[in-house]
Amino acid sequence: MTCHNCKIKCQRFGKDRKGNQRFRCCQCYKTYSERPEKLDGTYLPTDKITQIIRLLVEGCSVRSIERTTGTHRDTILNVLVLAGERCERLLDNKIHGLPVQDVQCDEIWGWVGCKEKRNVNGDPTRGDAYCFVAIERNTKLVLTWHLGRRSARDTFAFTEKINEATQGQFQITTDGFKPYVDAVHHSLGTRVDFAQLVKVYSAPRDGNSDTPRRSGRHRASPKMGTARTQ
Repeated sequence: MTCHNCKIKCQRFGKDRKGNQRFRCCQCYKTYSERPEKLDGTYLPTDKITQIIRLLVEGCSVRSIERTTGTHRDTILNVLVLAGERCERLLDNKIHGLPVQDVQCDEIWGWVGCKEKRNVNGDPTRGDAYCFVAIERNTKLVLTWHLGRRSARDTFAFTEKINEATQGQFQITTDGFKPYVDAVHHSLGTRVDFAQLVKVYSAPRDGNSDTPRRSGRHRASPKMGTARTQ
């Protein structure tokens, strides 16, 4: 700690009421308190923020992280938003026109406020939410993502982001969602080899295809995957 007036190094001078280290100038006798660095609205130490993010990445719930770290759940959510915003800026600044070989696309389902079937008022800010993700298969690099509905409009927006993030010829593989066909052809044209991987599930052991999956007697298991090249 350096004195703001004398510009000389201060000596330790006990601690204040909050437990922060105090310093005192030997020349003008002015005292200063060492306050933790404020990181975008939070005074959490860097190691505590790192611990929270690691637990979030591991899939721990907010409540369990609160019990483990002793940090309030609202602060944990603030850290989550902070990390997400910085990751989004990093992705936007760094991922542009990358040469890729094999891109795989999929959607992660979630919901906001309530599930779609309970969104009786048709509120566009509530209901089902799908996160489209494009990953380079060899390097495991996330190229881009898009959050929206599982609709043709959001599929087009997703493939446009893939077009900005990549360059050159490459293989792109999606699931059997039909809007991918027009979206990939419109956004990526002939510079990609496009295929759809469709999962085929095995029949129940008793051979009765009408047996409900949730009956508890049988569980659907992947039998084979077929690729349809477009």
